[in-house]
Amino acid sequence: MRIGSRAVMSAALALVGVAAAVFVVIAGEMFEARLQERWRAERLSELAGLRARLEGELNGATNLTAGLVSYVAARGGISRQDFDLIARELLADQSLLRNITLAPDNVISMVYPMAGNEAAVGLDLLHHPVQGAATRRMLADGRAVLAGPVALVQGGRALIHRVPIHLTPPGAAPRSGRYWGLMSTPIDFDRLLVRSGLHEAELRYQIALRGVDGLGSGGAVFWGDSTLFDDPAAFKLDVRVLDGEWNMAAVPLDGVPGLAAAVWRVRAAGAGVALFVLLLLWRFNRVAARLEDSEQLHRELAEQIHDVLFRTDAAGRLSYLNPAWQRLSGRAAEESLGHHWTELLLAEDRAPAAARCARFLAAAASGSGAMLFDERVRIADEAGHIHNLVVRAAFHRGVGGAGAGEGGLVGVMADLTERQALAAQLALAARVFERSGEGIVVFDGEGRIESVNPAFTRLTGYTADEVVGTGGEGVGGMELFAQVRQAVGARDHWQGELEARHRGGARFPVTLSATLVRGHHGQPEHCIAIFSDISERRAQEASVRHLALHDGLTGLANRIQLSGRFDQAASLAERDGRGMALLYFDLDAFKPVNDTHGHAVGDEVLRAVAGRLRELVRQSDTVARVGGDEFVVLLAQIGGAEDALEAAGKLVDALNAPLLLDSGVFNLGASVGISLYPVHGNKLDELLRAADRAMYHAKRGSHGLRRIAVAA
Repeated sequence: MRIGSRAVMSAALALVGVAAAVFVVIAGEMFEARLQERWRAERLSELAGLRARLEGELNGATNLTAGLVSYVAARGGISRQDFDLIARELLADQSLLRNITLAPDNVISMVYPMAGNEAAVGLDLLHHPVQGAATRRMLADGRAVLAGPVALVQGGRALIHRVPIHLTPPGAAPRSGRYWGLMSTPIDFDRLLVRSGLHEAELRYQIALRGVDGLGSGGAVFWGDSTLFDDPAAFKLDVRVLDGEWNMAAVPLDGVPGLAAAVWRVRAAGAGVALFVLLLLWRFNRVAARLEDSEQLHRELAEQIHDVLFRTDAAGRLSYLNPAWQRLSGRAAEESLGHHWTELLLAEDRAPAAARCARFLAAAASGSGAMLFDERVRIADEAGHIHNLVVRAAFHRGVGGAGAGEGGLVGVMADLTERQALAAQLALAARVFERSGEGIVVFDGEGRIESVNPAFTRLTGYTADEVVGTGGEGVGGMELFAQVRQAVGARDHWQGELEARHRGGARFPVTLSATLVRGHHGQPEHCIAIFSDISERRAQEASVRHLALHDGLTGLANRIQLSGRFDQAASLAERDGRGMALLYFDLDAFKPVNDTHGHAVGDEVLRAVAGRLRELVRQSDTVARVGGDEFVVLLAQIGGAEDALEAAGKLVDALNAPLLLDSGVFNLGASVGISLYPVHGNKLDELLRAADRAMYHAKRGSHGLRRIAVAA
């Protein structure tokens, strides 16, 4: 080789050496950065889990009382007994809520539990010097607010959750009516931190929270060291609280483990094999890229998969657990590594599982056993809840190959608890669907009837075979459900009372609620209509209304209905310039009937008297029973006293005539007092008193068969 060529080669080698040295330095720095990036990603993942637990616990506490708010909105209020029952049930499952209060018109009237909270009753939240601002913000925004945390008089701190309650008028959209008041619940802030994991002793971070009243960066720091928000090394996360947010700042207590030693080892190894790396650089880059992609893919799959992935050595000791183990058990994976995998199980399951595992490993290592290890076991998480698992694993031989003779298990632990619970819930839903006393119709996304329950057939007379697959329009009597389904499509929910038609033609009232179920992308998937026959309830309501306005013995109007008829007649009389008359009747010989023949015959006589009076008055007039044997006739729109005397005379003549009943013949007669509107008064009570005095005057006077007197 010539000198020039040698120099060129030497220079080339020198350049290659320099380049290799630079490469080693850069590679070390890249490895350091990669370790730091991975470390930060792991820390950020842990903090995201803490944030999710905090948001989940807070959302669970704020959403718990939604049923109580809906109850008050739908019913227009709530009795204290119902409030205590519902509040007790809510607080039984939610230890974060200190109490529940209802404040109609912003004034607290109901508290549960009452013990220790008596002073809150009567508190005006709108004008309270401390709580008034949050209440006014709730009213201005028209939605729930979360204030605090604030210090409580009884000790500790709490977040005050206030929810405005708007009533739901019949047939209107939910909570579209007038403002009724608010519900207020203090959420125990210190217990919230504990249940979210922020007070755990093994927590590897310094953490601070800010954003009082959900104001985010605009709110004060309310937990932790405020200087953490100025630390450039701190992780910053936003925590959603209702429509606001908190800010979280977290500084890890430890650094990247073994970073310096790892970097120097990589650099030393790189310097030793620099020439070899240069020769294989092109191929190495390609292989490294593929390995990195594969590693990232498997890491992401392992971290996100719901089931627990694990690996053991030949002795059954755990060498790997993915993050799903901590989500399942509440224990960090590092605590279990190095232990036999059966130590994760309940004590009574360990020995049988360990024996079967040992037999499987021995047979698999020799090549004479089964290919798959399958076992059903149980574990208990940190909270003491039992989980049913199925363990499925295969034999994994060590890197040394068959000659090394080393191996272990690699497999998955699948939690069957949720699946078993889901299966039980589905079975329960099916039983409820089949046995419900209310009719249920399920439409598919195209508006066709997908299924109906037996109660539907019982209420309408139509079988499932007749209606499934139709839209309801082509089946007689089913138009109602087709119309409701179309109405729900416009607003996702509909509720009201309608009239349905049985297959036999009979019509009956129903209360019906329909809800549209949408998929992940907002497309309609199902519409569920639930209805029940309210014929009996309607009849009961009509009976109650009748009893409230009528005399139970004679069926005549009672004092309540008489008062309403008087108000209507008075308005008409004032408008038309006409008068009214009130006739007060007292039967003259009724007491001897009761004394001689008994109350049953007396009741029969009173019903006969009521019938005669009802037959002789106009449709615009009102006959009422106001006492034992006392009746009132309200004559609407008469000319004056002469017309009243003429009408009273006809009624007295009718009552003087003998009553021919099954129990005998009775001669009664009556005394009548007359008062005129507005001569003797503008109110019903004034006219009744005037007519009553005139009636007694008529009874004492000598007027022959017609004992009639007009009030003075």
